[in-house]
Amino acid sequence: MTERLDHLNAYRQHFDALVLAIEQREGVPAVLLDRTCFYPTSGGQPHDTGLLAGIPVINVVAEAGEVWHLLAASPPFSVGDRVAGAIDWPRRYDHMQQHSGQHLLSQLIYQRYGFETVSVHFGREESTLDLNTGELPSTFLDEIEQAANELAYLALEIRPYFVDEREAQRLPLRRPPAVSGQIRIVEIDGYDYSACGGTHVRTTAEIAPIKLLRAERRRNHTRVSFLCGLRACRDYAEKHRLLTEVAGFFSTQITAVPAMVQRIQSQMQELKQKHMELQKRLLSQEVETLVAAAPRVGNVAIVEHFSPDGSIEALKQLAAFLRERPRCIGLLASTADERTLLVFCRSDDVDLHVGEVLRNVLAAFGGRGGGQPDYAQGGGVPIASVGAVLAEARRQCEEALLRHL
Repeated sequence: MTERLDHLNAYRQHFDALVLAIEQREGVPAVLLDRTCFYPTSGGQPHDTGLLAGIPVINVVAEAGEVWHLLAASPPFSVGDRVAGAIDWPRRYDHMQQHSGQHLLSQLIYQRYGFETVSVHFGREESTLDLNTGELPSTFLDEIEQAANELAYLALEIRPYFVDEREAQRLPLRRPPAVSGQIRIVEIDGYDYSACGGTHVRTTAEIAPIKLLRAERRRNHTRVSFLCGLRACRDYAEKHRLLTEVAGFFSTQITAVPAMVQRIQSQMQELKQKHMELQKRLLSQEVETLVAAAPRVGNVAIVEHFSPDGSIEALKQLAAFLRERPRCIGLLASTADERTLLVFCRSDDVDLHVGEVLRNVLAAFGGRGGGQPDYAQGGGVPIASVGAVLAEARRQCEEALLRHL
């Protein structure tokens, strides 16, 4: 068994211990100590990192009461030696703030709405808790965030202690304990009682500020993302910096940024609409030129057009204009954004299945695509092969038309 020094004093950063065993685990040296401050991954909280006799600890695993420390290099000590350990305090304290904040939030949400926390996760950037509900009121995030911060500023004491199973049954635990025998309780001064082996701060004042970021539906549950303590402070500082930078672009105040962005969006939408109208006019004129210069089989014009920078929207619009003209086939291609786009079309009065033509041509050049008798699109062929693809498509169209003459 490994004595867990973190269970009653999460603020302890340094310790010495006796080496009980050394073996290989997960391809790296693993060390078993008689006692440790290192927290092993458990209950959604990540493991501690730090140093053991100067060697980086990269993982901490608990098994049957034993805590194994996985090292980045071979240890300079042997079984029976005493070694000094030091945890990465900024990482530990961050996890303490997030975990204590989660306890406060889970109890608050349960008291206000009756939603239970079914799982938690403390990530590198954000922490999350999953609630057993698929729907949240529209005011949920604002209400819970304000209430949580008000509770945090009361500086409620957070106490870890051990009880036996009989004592645990008398406590108003949010969830029944997953272990038997001696059970570790983390209490927030009469407000919340949780069976928990994690590391926690001394008072709720160390959790603040608390920021709820978003709520996302996950099947029948809802995932709430949050930040506590220094994470929330860093988040505020970064967002304030970004917002100040945006305000500087427009030489305006921070409070005016939302209205400024809204005006720009409206202007961009108007410009986009005008651009589309102008593009349609240009394409309409371009169609006249293309059809006039197109070769014919019988009285059917075969328009072959390659636009290197043309968007798929432009190709579709060009195809729409060509389909409106009588006795016309369109073989259109573009290589915008470094990928090949192909659109084939025909007028209603032309007896030809352009979808089959496109499939046949692309199959020969390693592409994919298809469509209806009068319209089809695809791609996936090398850019250097676009000319050959169009030439082969034209040849197949000519053969098909000649058979009907």
